[in-house]
Amino acid sequence: MQSLRSPYYDESGKTPAARIRLARIKKGLSIKELSVITGISTTSISKMENNHSRPSLPNLRTLAQALDVSVAYLGCFENLPEQTIGQRIRKARLYHGFTKEEFAQRIGVNEKTLRKWETGYFEPLPHHLDALVPHFKVLNSGQHTNQENASDL
Repeated sequence: MQSLRSPYYDESGKTPAARIRLARIKKGLSIKELSVITGISTTSISKMENNHSRPSLPNLRTLAQALDVSVAYLGCFENLPEQTIGQRIRKARLYHGFTKEEFAQRIGVNEKTLRKWETGYFEPLPHHLDALVPHFKVLNSGQHTNQENASDL
């Protein structure tokens, strides 16, 4: 007998799809109930959980709030590299749940500048690094692994 599950279904807990599903189940919610709470369609949630679509950052924020987990946990952002300054900037931005536009505004630069930093095209000047340091604290503290969330699910 064939399984009714999608071949993309993931129970590992190591992908956004799996973490969204696990957090929803832990919360005791159906996809329909989560849809009502978040305003995200049932189709979209199902596609996210079955790895057919990647959740946008705004949707991750909404889901994280509804499921009482962090954006970083749902997005699996602890797995992102942080060897270069650009990688650290991107990881910190995503960990905090900011789009490029939101993060650029928050640190006082334009989005194009932020994009160039993240891609390694050029590095931030010292006065920009001062604005970035508070966002890097989560990377330095080890909190970005979200082990407490992972062990709860």
